[in-house]
Amino acid sequence: MAKVKKISKYALNILTIINALLVGLDPIWGIPYADKTIATISVVMAVISTYLLGNKAVSKVKGE
Repeated sequence: MAKVKKISKYALNILTIINALLVGLDPIWGIPYADKTIATISVVMAVISTYLLGNKAVSKVKGE
């Protein structure tokens, strides 16, 4: 379980960096489908964040 949590954290960080790059570079370069890509990445980030927060809440309730 700890390995999944660690991978999720790294994936979330990588997706955040990619999303920020797309948001910043799209007005300059006119990247095709950037708005849809940004929205998709945001949804995936939200799901991963919910997973991580859920794990933290469960651990806190269990007293770990």
